[in-house]
Amino acid sequence: MNADFKIHGQPQYNHSRINTYILCNRRLKVEFHKRGRARDDFPVRKCWHIMKNFKFGWGMGLLTSLALASGFVLIRGSLASRERERQGVARCASQCRIGGLCAFDRTLATCQPRSSADCANSESCRSSGICSLVAGHCVATSDEECRAAEQCKEAGRCKFSGNELISCIPGNDVDCQSSSNCQRFGRCTVKDTKCNVTSNEDCARAEACVKTGQCSVRAPELKDRGVGSCAALSNDDCAKGESCKSQGSCTAIDGYCR
Repeated sequence: MNADFKIHGQPQYNHSRINTYILCNRRLKVEFHKRGRARDDFPVRKCWHIMKNFKFGWGMGLLTSLALASGFVLIRGSLASRERERQGVARCASQCRIGGLCAFDRTLATCQPRSSADCANSESCRSSGICSLVAGHCVATSDEECRAAEQCKEAGRCKFSGNELISCIPGNDVDCQSSSNCQRFGRCTVKDTKCNVTSNEDCARAEACVKTGQCSVRAPELKDRGVGSCAALSNDDCAKGESCKSQGSCTAIDGYCR
């Protein structure tokens, strides 16, 4: 069996470097005592060659461990950041089509429009006239954008209001009377910045009156959010409807012809 190393010519086995270093010092102290030398004269560095490689290896091991741990933390943080960015980009891809929010802002972790083209190509532009980029947001900026939107044809919201919260509103009764909501539900008069049902004349224009006898205006309830409606409030209303002649629904019950 080969010795790990020797101290004063004596082979040493199965000792850690620290224990061997201590043993080396003890033997030297005994030797110095036998020679009558004072302990203060004991050369501590004489056994240093045993420990220096150990200390160097331990230090390098510690530094390596710290470096690996730091690298692991950095890599983990980088991977987490990339995953958040990937999710953000995917979220912006869906919001791009709906509201023109196509670009992922890494600093704010939000989706924002890159240009007016993003706003103009969005569903919000087609439906609500929100087609221009102003101060990082898609907004309506003109009557032309409101008139080109679907809500002008459906709800009479054809005029730019100047308010970002409700960009397009009805400009007059003509806007309301040209809308599909007037033809279907009798919402033909401007009231409270929206097309509303305000009279029996409004209901007389509606398909609801012609087809199902809902020919009288009914005040809005809380759930209607201020929008009136047409209802069959009498048997005379039901008699005006096609359903009375074709199906015999000629009795007004709870606003409908039964």
